[in-house]
Order: sequence, then structure tokens, then C-alpha cells
Amino acid sequence: MLSLPLVIIAGGKSSRMGSDKALLPFGDFPTLTQYQLARFQNHFSSLHVSCKHSDKFDCNASFIEDNPQYTQSSPLVALSSILEYFQTPVCVLSVDTPFVTPDIFDTLYAKMEAITEAVIARSPFGSHPLCAIYAPSLLSSIKIMLDKNEHTLGRLLQNAHTLFVDFKSDAPFLNLNHPEDYTYAKGLL
Repeated sequence: MLSLPLVIIAGGKSSRMGSDKALLPFGDFPTLTQYQLARFQNHFSSLHVSCKHSDKFDCNASFIEDNPQYTQSSPLVALSSILEYFQTPVCVLSVDTPFVTPDIFDTLYAKMEAITEAVIARSPFGSHPLCAIYAPSLLSSIKIMLDKNEHTLGRLLQNAHTLFVDFKSDAPFLNLNHPEDYTYAKGLL
């Protein structure tokens, strides 16, 4: 068990999917969010769900709502709220990546160093900043960016002590952005 919390980020707009990804049925679970929580329940010190508003969920979970000061939906807004909540390094995972395994987080954690502010998974396809570990030292930089209405995680990572950890396969990082991705992923179960 990792001594860090895991936060499932489930507050996106899901505009490419056409409906809220976090609420789509997946496997034997009523929602993708519940599927993710069940998969990781015995591997982290605690589990949480990051979202704009928790009232959209019909499940028992620990929710971290986005700071209402920011009206935009962005991973950076979510990360700001998450790091304010914990004040410790925290693992994050996008709700729409249902094949990331606990082993991936074990590998990220093993590579983390004292000066590292972000440990990001990377596969041949590219980097996966929502399969990562973030340190609370990033909070001031995030707030400066948000005050300038900048929401790009890539820019944050360029200016941080970021470590990319390479994985050989893209398969665990399949992201469910479009309806055909969702249909394909259900077929893999």
C-alpha cells in the first residue's frame, strides 16, 4: 500500500464524449468513477474524487470540490484544490483512464526524489500528466497561473522540477475521450 492518497479527477466537461464520462457505466459498476475507486481501494492510504460539484454523484466517496473562485473546468483548477486539501504529495489519475494499474503508481513513487515536484508517467504515445504524483510545493505556481487565466499543465511542468517515468506500452494509458474509445474499452474487459 502506498502511503499517499489517490485522487480520481472527475470534473472535466467531457465535451468530446457527449456525456459525463465520470458517470458512464463501466464493467460491473454503475459509473466509471465507482469502477476506479473499487480498483484502487486497497492500494493507497486514502481515495478521493475531484470534481466541480459532488451532487452529480450517487455514491459514497470522499469528494474534493474545485475551489469556486475558479469557474473554469481544467486539470489545473482541480490540482490547485487537491493540493490545498492535502498539503502532501498526492497521486492523481484521470477518471477516463481505466487501465492504469497500481503497479504504475508504485513505479512513479519509487522514482520520486526529495526535490521532485511532479512525477509523470510517459509512454511511447507521450506524457500523461493525469497519471502522476504532484507535490504541494507547486501550489503557488499553480495559483499564479490561474490568476493569469492560464490552464496548461504542460507549462506548469516545464517550470517545475518534473521527472518523467517511461513505460514501454501505451495500453494502460488508453484514454476514453470519444464514444468509440468507450466502446473499445468496454470490449477489453
